[in-house]
Amino acid sequence: MIKNNQIKIKNSDEILNINFEKPLIMSHAMKKPLELYIMKSITLLAITITLLLCFACGSKEKKDKRTDFKEEETKSVKTSKERDINLKQNGDYTELYVETGNCKITTEQLAEALGISENKVTPNNSYQGSCWFKVLGPDNLETNYGISLEKFSNSVVNQEINNAQKQELMDIRLSETGDTYITRHPVQGFLLLLNPNYTNTIKVSYSYFNRNGPKPTPEQQEERKQNTYKLANYIINQYKN
Repeated sequence: MIKNNQIKIKNSDEILNINFEKPLIMSHAMKKPLELYIMKSITLLAITITLLLCFACGSKEKKDKRTDFKEEETKSVKTSKERDINLKQNGDYTELYVETGNCKITTEQLAEALGISENKVTPNNSYQGSCWFKVLGPDNLETNYGISLEKFSNSVVNQEINNAQKQELMDIRLSETGDTYITRHPVQGFLLLLNPNYTNTIKVSYSYFNRNGPKPTPEQQEERKQNTYKLANYIINQYKN
């Protein structure tokens, strides 16, 4: 029975005094576990948010690095157009690089190019525009010089020029006219006349015909090598219109 904020237990003389008007106050022992639980929850939440932020920043940084790397790779690759292998043309060489089936040089012209008398030059072979001449030098050594047209597409011409510019063993130089590349094969020694404005190329080669005779000295070999440059420049000048 409740009366005047007192509870009387039935069949007992005991009376409990309870003040119902005052709120129930939680004891110190009950507060402590609740505070610890709240603090742990806040701490876990803070750690979770921190990890998510770090992961997001790390992903963005990695993505940026990958993007930068790809851009750097792309910039390091250059095409033949970017290298600008084109030369200012000082003439029209259409007739030089067109396939006609005729030799690009005569016996008289070859002798003039090498600065020797014509009777020292003998036509040796000719086939579909490829021709060979046997030349007796002042040292009585016979050398065979060949002039031929090689069928190249324009892309192959450009590729040959680019390869020669990159390879240290390749000898590449400009013609006397300044508008044609002349490359030398490092092993076989032949020359190629390459002009990025035209298809095909002119090949100038040489060999020795002294199987049973004396071998050429290093000086004589160098002279034959320089003769191929004389022939190359002579041919270019002859066809410059």
